[in-house]
Amino acid sequence: MDLGKLEKMKILAFKDDAFTKPAIPPSFPVFVNPESYSLDYSVEYNTDTAQGNNGTSARYTKTNPEEFKCELWFDNTGILDGSPRPSVQKETEDFKNFLLDIESDTHDLRHFQVVWGTMLFKGRVTALQMEYKLFKPDGTPIRAKASVTFKGSFDDVLRLAKANLLSPDLTHVRVVKSGDTLPNLCKELYGSSRHCIDIARINGLANFRRLAVGQELIFPPFDKKETA
Repeated sequence: MDLGKLEKMKILAFKDDAFTKPAIPPSFPVFVNPESYSLDYSVEYNTDTAQGNNGTSARYTKTNPEEFKCELWFDNTGILDGSPRPSVQKETEDFKNFLLDIESDTHDLRHFQVVWGTMLFKGRVTALQMEYKLFKPDGTPIRAKASVTFKGSFDDVLRLAKANLLSPDLTHVRVVKSGDTLPNLCKELYGSSRHCIDIARINGLANFRRLAVGQELIFPPFDKKETA
């Protein structure tokens, strides 16, 4: 059965958390797709015992941003992907710099999008481990495994709203219906469409002019002076 053209994983780099300003370089080529990836989710509870109370009750505190982990292989023999390349050392060094270099204009690390087929993960790198696995007789590595971890970009307002911890009078969750547009929804809730860009950023919308029917959108509170 034909499963279609092989899709290569893409790692895209941006200077801003709105993912609108590509970094330089804007992407890094993944030569060999990972065998698997993992998404880790965690929840925090407060289990402090009140004075005079011998029992503990796990009380929900927050949902943490998810973590994305995968292993990427670098190989200059051509055995893994059929494309021999000059130097594993240079490729792994370039990959490290791509993930960990500080942007000169923002003085901050980059934001990343990991794209593979229908999977899209947005976040920042929190860990990178290089393990060299195969060597020439002189000790030069010819194969390496990079274990990389990204922490998800998950806006605090969005996380609290999804957990129903913000007042419904202040934060609204709307399900997109046919014919809805972001400017119209903003105008309905705020009396103005000026917050379209903010709402698109909070909800991770790449194109706010096209909304998917059934999609949930978060509309947090804004200062009334801002909507005047």
